[in-house]
Amino acid sequence: MSDSGTTDHMAKVSRIREVAMTVREPKNAGEIADSAGVARNTAEKYLTQLVEADKLETVQRGRETCYYPDPITQYFDQIRDFVNEYQKDELTAELGAIRDDIDEWKDAYDVESADELRTTVGDDVSASERRQRRHDAEDWEYYEHQATLIKQAIQLYDTIEATRESGLASAH
Repeated sequence: MSDSGTTDHMAKVSRIREVAMTVREPKNAGEIADSAGVARNTAEKYLTQLVEADKLETVQRGRETCYYPDPITQYFDQIRDFVNEYQKDELTAELGAIRDDIDEWKDAYDVESADELRTTVGDDVSASERRQRRHDAEDWEYYEHQATLIKQAIQLYDTIEATRESGLASAH
């Protein structure tokens, strides 16, 4: 196989993986193939491999198999990414910044949760204020999710680093 053939093949696999790992709702092989710009049978082949590697989950929709990212794998991948990309003190600072933003929303809207903020969208407020409240509630939920991941990364940080060092030591 030529280098350009290998490069093209790797690019297709990369596009399939990128599309499949970022879908918000389960998609069938044809939909993923279209988004990745590859043939359906090519997508099916690599989607099956991703399922076998525990990167994707499947669900039946009628007679079609649909694919979506495995939530457990994503959860641990995100924690690993935090540990790989940031120092523990940077994670701690980010967690503090998230908490500061959430505290500001609590004070600004006089609510205790993103869902409680959502209930205020029906209050007598302007359309732009309703949009802002919906946006802030979505951000709040996202920040809460990120805070959970960051907390886990901080708690596991030393264990992951020790495991990494132990693996490096045994490899030498």
